[in-house]
Amino acid sequence: MHKFFCNYNNLTEKYELTKNKSFMFNTSVNIQAENNMLEEIRNDIQSLYNFVVSLKEKTTDNDLLNLTNETELLVSNLYYSFFASPLELPTEKTDNLSEKEMLTKCIDISLSLEKKINIPEYNRLCHIITEELRNILNHLTLIPKEEK
Repeated sequence: MHKFFCNYNNLTEKYELTKNKSFMFNTSVNIQAENNMLEEIRNDIQSLYNFVVSLKEKTTDNDLLNLTNETELLVSNLYYSFFASPLELPTEKTDNLSEKEMLTKCIDISLSLEKKINIPEYNRLCHIITEELRNILNHLTLIPKEEK
């Protein structure tokens, strides 16, 4: 696992993950916030992966399947780059959600990750994931209902 630090951003008034250590607060506050933030990021990436895999299982369109495969790979790379371990396979089924609902949840999660991570290479990967998910949503809305 790489070494990350949790810093307080005065502009957003929130904690964010960075590679630089801050000495603004005492170390126990920073360590606690860092532990909480890493766990939140781990859970967010895992739930994002679960939604993408569920979406992939529901997909029948080849173009959409290719986009979903790329997104799944990007999410896996993001997780592995943070935690140096593979993602867990999804256990929960999201059959009650439509594809569009899953995609909007995915986009919300990836936007949340973008806000939490202040490391350029990881933030860029989150942004690419968000754009891929938006492309999937756009592609999904452009497919006529008869083809689904």
